[in-house]
Amino acid sequence: MRDLEQHFNNMYDKFKLMLYDRALKERGSSSPGDLSLQEVIYMEIIIALGSPTVAEFSRYSKLSAPNTAYRLNKLEERGYIIRIRSDLDKREFRIEPTNRYREEYGVIFDYIHLVCDRIEERFSPADVDKFREMLGIISEELMPEAGSQLSERSGKGI
Repeated sequence: MRDLEQHFNNMYDKFKLMLYDRALKERGSSSPGDLSLQEVIYMEIIIALGSPTVAEFSRYSKLSAPNTAYRLNKLEERGYIIRIRSDLDKREFRIEPTNRYREEYGVIFDYIHLVCDRIEERFSPADVDKFREMLGIISEELMPEAGSQLSERSGKGI
């Protein structure tokens, strides 16, 4: 494996492990409000898609309409999502995570913030600007397959 590829893999693995650690935390002593691993994945899809409509979430998660309704109802009942009615089409709802999800499972967001702070402390402003530019190019141009649903909806990638 090339050096660049190995470093990229190591970084990606660390971010994944932060999320998995929280999702698997104390599985034996879980409370009724805790999310299953599948539900954590659904929540991460909602976040990655950026307030998707119910139909967009259903398409991306490969769930039938009844199964989508069931899953979203469970997440909403437990306070992890809210549905917001569209101003343009009153039949359409967007799904958004609540603060509860970010507080209970958002360790990855906190860790990304911490790593970004460390990058800004460790490297010169010029290097940070170049890294920011490179990440933008990687996300928007070099990863067209990942997040193509977003590109179709909003003209931008994940």
